[in-house]
Amino acid sequence: MVAVGGDSGSGKATLCAGLREIFGDDRCTEVRLDGYFGLNRAQRYAVGITALDPRAHDFAAMDEDLTRLAHGSTITKPVYNHQLGAISSLESVEPREIVLVQGLFPLYTSVLRALFDVSVWLEPDPELKLAWTIRRDVAERGYREEQVRAELQRRRHDYETFIAPQAAHADIRVSFGRTGVTFHKSARLAPLDYREFTSASTRIRLIDDRAGRYPRSIIEVDANISERAARSISDAILKGIGARNAPSRPVRLGTHADDDGPAVSWPLAITQLLIARRIALVADQLSGAIAV
Repeated sequence: MVAVGGDSGSGKATLCAGLREIFGDDRCTEVRLDGYFGLNRAQRYAVGITALDPRAHDFAAMDEDLTRLAHGSTITKPVYNHQLGAISSLESVEPREIVLVQGLFPLYTSVLRALFDVSVWLEPDPELKLAWTIRRDVAERGYREEQVRAELQRRRHDYETFIAPQAAHADIRVSFGRTGVTFHKSARLAPLDYREFTSASTRIRLIDDRAGRYPRSIIEVDANISERAARSISDAILKGIGARNAPSRPVRLGTHADDDGPAVSWPLAITQLLIARRIALVADQLSGAIAV
């Protein structure tokens, strides 16, 4: 069970697409938590709350469905239509080896937090997140740019109050910025060998924050890392993931939407691989393939 959380427009869907590319859709299933809105858009506006307010979400159904899925049962969940601003259909979700759960509130309740074997939180810098959200909402959801800006401003308080604090519960925090990506590994996680990331465009720091048994590690990847260096690092991470977990080289890693269409970001690709490596390690431990 893998949680991928963050604010709207933080790159959750893009990260999950990369993880499915690495592990294969036959091993992964994905759950989007926006299906658990308890109030549709019109109702939220009528009572004066935003989509980032917990009162707009059905946590009882969320807790129950994800618990059943974690224990191997197929669930039927609602699907939210962002153009309509309401639930528009139902979908059946079957359990698979890796369950990716992405949304605004994956780590909000104690029930949810207890379900996950790996939890990831995405934190783009505000300028970058604004650009990503505008691009997505204008291109995919039919909004005007001024509408997107106004809605983000209206949500700011709720983001700081309800969404951002969940990051403290995540095992891995990923900070995207104009200069690159910073990958924070919690002290709760056992250390991995990061020597394969050594290059002119990457840095590794270990911080002993006394929050747990292990020091917290931080990996920084420059935005302008060369394709040659990125491919070398990617190959090393894939080797660490192992052929059982990633039987072939993923061809669409790091793919994301840009102003000119699909583009490839090597820092994003490395981030997807780093997270996949942690998931693969946990999956092997849970299956008994390696000793815990």
